[in-house]
Amino acid sequence: MSYTSNEFTVDEVGFIQIALTKVLAAVARGELDLNRLAREELASRGLNDQGNWIGFDAAKKHHNV
Repeated sequence: MSYTSNEFTVDEVGFIQIALTKVLAAVARGELDLNRLAREELASRGLNDQGNWIGFDAAKKHHNV
């Protein structure tokens, strides 16, 4: 079973290996929404969901944050 629809290198997804167990367990229980967290982070960088710069205000609207 695959957890992604795209191909990523081990280096690109390796950050998950250093995540705290407490955080991973919260995600697994549905207590932490990584999709929401990613949208908030992209918006704070002014990026759309493709990683392209669209500006901070537009990104906040795009991600509904």
